[in-house]
Amino acid sequence: MKNIDLSKIFWSKSRSKILEKFFLEYEWWNNNWFHMRWLSRDLDEQINSVKRELDNLSDLGILKYRMDMKKKMFYLNDKFELLEDFVQIFLKSYDPIIRLKEFFKTESLLELIIINKSVHTKLITPTKSLLDIFLIWEIDKEKFADFINQAFFWRKVKYAIISTPELFERLEYWDKLIKNILTENGNIFVKDNLKIKEKLWV
Repeated sequence: MKNIDLSKIFWSKSRSKILEKFFLEYEWWNNNWFHMRWLSRDLDEQINSVKRELDNLSDLGILKYRMDMKKKMFYLNDKFELLEDFVQIFLKSYDPIIRLKEFFKTESLLELIIINKSVHTKLITPTKSLLDIFLIWEIDKEKFADFINQAFFWRKVKYAIISTPELFERLEYWDKLIKNILTENGNIFVKDNLKIKEKLWV
């Protein structure tokens, strides 16, 4: 499916990100409540923009809010008549690969990052790849696991993290599993400091 820029449909990037968050959370975790400051941090949007859009979406009847400790906590109006239609729109347009690439920009210790493009539709259909994500060298595993849960709305993601020495040891003996992972159709080499992609075709 061709990616659609929902910001052009929903007036602004901030609004489309807020709607995506609420509708996908609703699909997987029912109806969570969010405060505007938390949404501002999570979505990396200016708090004034988030506040404006939350108020606009409340006026439109898409969101509701309740007061909690003098703070507005926003949640999806489950009586909104186009609720299921919007859920389907955001399920089909959501691209976790964009979020993965952004996350990995700050992970300088990783030598190899492979994402299988099948994760693009993971919220709609289970992936059939051996691995969704393959990483070489060092990363904060707890931080990464938390990010994966958030980015994929707690859907199961298949990933592996191994060290560079282990990778080359297994490549030396042309380990069948590693070979299959590295040469799988749909692999996207986001980072390849080890020149593994070149070595595969020598």
